[in-house]
Amino acid sequence: MTTDSAGPAVTTWDAWADAGQTYHPLTDVELAAFARNFPVRCGHVAVDAGCGTGPFARQLHRFGYDVTGIDFSESALTAARRTPMVGVRYMRHDLNEGDPAGLPLHGIDLVVSRLTLPFLTNPGAWMCRVRERWLRRGGRMYVVVPVVTAQGRQPGGMTEREISNLTRGWAQAVRYELRGSLVCLALRTRAT
Repeated sequence: MTTDSAGPAVTTWDAWADAGQTYHPLTDVELAAFARNFPVRCGHVAVDAGCGTGPFARQLHRFGYDVTGIDFSESALTAARRTPMVGVRYMRHDLNEGDPAGLPLHGIDLVVSRLTLPFLTNPGAWMCRVRERWLRRGGRMYVVVPVVTAQGRQPGGMTEREISNLTRGWAQAVRYELRGSLVCLALRTRAT
């Protein structure tokens, strides 16, 4: 993918990764809130969709997950691989292009989409695919997205209405706020 109406081209993401730029760095406050809402399950499988340079993927592994980080920026993945960890692997894939090869159908316990959804062509359809194809019964999804107003629309954010629509079809949805304008969704599929 070279361009996308939803966000920057892969060459732009590559340049940002090469320059070491980050978009809303991971904080201790966010990690503490995540740990309160997502029980740690050693040996469970997680996917960090839009993992960038891998900080959250590595943290998921520290929490006990076997992790696959997915990104479409080869430069970001190269940076992620500079900090290797047993139990963390990375793959290049454009999330707008269907399911990644080798992803087990209904075999994932947790999918993370941290600051990724607003850059996808159809975020709602992608989340439906994650819920219906990727996650096990009772599987969970962690979503972080910046809130923007319809009038002050900017790339990388979603309106309150768009965020509310993301919770449709989930058995459980918990929303909480982080610093600034970041909203987190803790979503869960039906267990039966």
